[in-house]
Amino acid sequence: MRLFDKIFKTKKGAEPTDLTTITRTEVIEGFSIPGIILNMQYHYTDLQVYSDGLISCWEMVDLEMFKEKLNKNWVITSVPDGEAISIFSLGNWYIDNGDWIHTKETLYNHVYSLVKRLNPTTENLYNYNGNNSRMIGKTEVAKHFMPDPKPYRYEDPESFFPKKINGEKFNVFFRNSDNRTYLAELSVYKSGYIEITNIPVKRIFKVDDLKLLISEGQITTSPKIGETITILGLGSFSVTSGEGVDITHKYDEFMDKYNELNGKENSIAKCARIFEEYKKQPTQKARQELKQAYEEVPTHNRIFVGTMDTKDYEVRHVIYGDIVKSEFEDENGYEYPYDDMPKPNDE
Repeated sequence: MRLFDKIFKTKKGAEPTDLTTITRTEVIEGFSIPGIILNMQYHYTDLQVYSDGLISCWEMVDLEMFKEKLNKNWVITSVPDGEAISIFSLGNWYIDNGDWIHTKETLYNHVYSLVKRLNPTTENLYNYNGNNSRMIGKTEVAKHFMPDPKPYRYEDPESFFPKKINGEKFNVFFRNSDNRTYLAELSVYKSGYIEITNIPVKRIFKVDDLKLLISEGQITTSPKIGETITILGLGSFSVTSGEGVDITHKYDEFMDKYNELNGKENSIAKCARIFEEYKKQPTQKARQELKQAYEEVPTHNRIFVGTMDTKDYEVRHVIYGDIVKSEFEDENGYEYPYDDMPKPNDE
């Protein structure tokens, strides 16, 4: 023992050390499946199922809490005939002839089967023990924040180390070669490739094909009255009425994102930047530049040029004048709160 002490023990006591703090980032694989959330109205969404047993359904929950979300009708399995389905950044449609696949039990079993497919031994699954938040000081915060999952493809799949490229995805209606119309996802990549998924067999196109696909009606935002829409893994319905985003504006959104993926400033960021420049130095020229930048933003995305509170009111007020104040007060029933925008100093 004395020999061991001589070899391994230091004569001096341990000195205080201010160690480097580090973090570790881990990629958690998962599947995105179609789902419906009932929150005031029926929202089509993607349920994200991860290998660690967490599910994203507008908040992160474990398997047991997901079962509670089903039982409390937060996550539901169908939209009643005569009601409307809301599809983010696409539109709202009233439906009929709904034919839905799942019950609460079968949807839960499907989600659990996906977890097992990702994690066959079901090791290290998260268990929130009924609470998906924690206290930091006096503030309650989520144990896991909502993920922002990205579609990906391999640019060189034959390589020993294939390069994974992330893209961005959008909801669209796709009229497929099997003569069925699907609520599909269109993913765009910086390489110029486009993938259509949530259909029986993935279709791959190029950005340059978009205009033709749209002009021929294969990609659309406006299904016809009476047209049957299929959501793979969820069900189908026929459209009775509704309205979607203008397809030309949706095309602008696709191209805006494609340009952003290739390192260019997107139209929302450009408008927000010019707005800040205008506020620092308000001139007629700056206002005209702001007007041009604002009108380049796809119509359905213009509310995002400001904050969650101001939306695009301040920008429109600068561009179009006091008519925006009147519109706000007519719509909301109280005084316009953003009446501090500077006018051009050379006007």
